[in-house]
Amino acid sequence: MLKHRAKSTVYRIESFGQKASLILAKYCRRTVAAHERIVYEEILPGLPIKCPRYYGFVQGDPYDWLFLEYVEGEMYSRQRQDHMVLGGRWLGLLHTLAQRIPAAARFPELAPAHYLDLLRRGHENLSRYLQQVTLPEPDLAAIEKALSLCDSLESHWNHVQRWCECMPRTLVHADFKPKNIVIRSVPDGLELVAFDWEHSRWGILAEDLAYIDLAAYYAVVQHYWRDVTMQDLQFMKIVGMILRGIAEIYWESFKFSPQWEVSTAKIERYQIRMAEVMEELKLGA
Repeated sequence: MLKHRAKSTVYRIESFGQKASLILAKYCRRTVAAHERIVYEEILPGLPIKCPRYYGFVQGDPYDWLFLEYVEGEMYSRQRQDHMVLGGRWLGLLHTLAQRIPAAARFPELAPAHYLDLLRRGHENLSRYLQQVTLPEPDLAAIEKALSLCDSLESHWNHVQRWCECMPRTLVHADFKPKNIVIRSVPDGLELVAFDWEHSRWGILAEDLAYIDLAAYYAVVQHYWRDVTMQDLQFMKIVGMILRGIAEIYWESFKFSPQWEVSTAKIERYQIRMAEVMEELKLGA
């Protein structure tokens, strides 16, 4: 077993025969399987981006099975410039060309309201945990800073919403982070392979831009989005770092109990990063 989550469990199995290979088997909720099947069956075949080979699915009870190529390589690193360049090119192709695929536009909408909901629910979870546990003073201060930042961000949400209205709408991976990306060696260099599409949606693309090389991204999208400038993308990326931080705090708020020491350290890191970005946008964090 590679990983276990509430919605899915992922296994690595070895196939047999003349061409033995490793297969990734994902046992997941039917709604998750149905969503990812659309990605692998109707969307990705029409795009010139690298993804795991899709072998099919089997209906189970109560969950379904998805079978994919197990991709070996190194994990995507935000500290590696060559990785960030690959991420920029890959997302540039995804965002521009997926706009032409009807199945992608049928996905649930990714709008500012989605992130506002995550912001409020993350705040609610952390506030509840503070009433249930007694934290050491430094950890308590870190969580209180995160809660204060959430309050400040919500009070300025009309600005975030207005910024998002100017962004292109397209298919968004929405979980483009190292654990979902593998960099593998091929004869002509390195290639990026992304997977885990269960959070993908149709909507604002900012979150995907948070940790990629924008120059590489712009080199692709400028041929399709003539009105989008590099300055526009830089602004979208800054907003995307805020939206990514909201999602990170939200997901970490579910892990806070019982592993509050680890969660506090992560939340403090997210809070510091978001505060710096909010300062850059003059949001008064």
